[in-house]
Amino acid sequence: MDERVLHLIRSKRRLLVPAIILVLLFYFMLPLSLIFIPNAMNKTSFIPGVTWAWAYGFLQIPMTWVVGWVYHMKAKKFDQQVDAIMREGQS
Repeated sequence: MDERVLHLIRSKRRLLVPAIILVLLFYFMLPLSLIFIPNAMNKTSFIPGVTWAWAYGFLQIPMTWVVGWVYHMKAKKFDQQVDAIMREGQS
C-alpha cells in the first residue's frame, strides 16, 4: 500500500481513537456518577435551582456539537488528501 495512504489511515486513527474514548467516558460518567455519588449530583450547581446532574446532562449537548464540528473540519482535510492521492494515482 502507498505510504501516503498509510499515513492518512494513521492520522485518522489518531483522531478517532481519542475522540471515541472521550465521548464514551463523557457520556457514561453521567449514569455512573448518579449511581456512585448521588448525593453530590443532587446538590445545587453554580446555576441556582439546577442540580449537578442536570448541568452535566445539559453539557453533553455542546460537547456533542464541539466533537462533531472538530470531526467535520478534520474530515474535510482527510477528504482533500484522499482526492489528491486519487488524482495522482490516475495520472
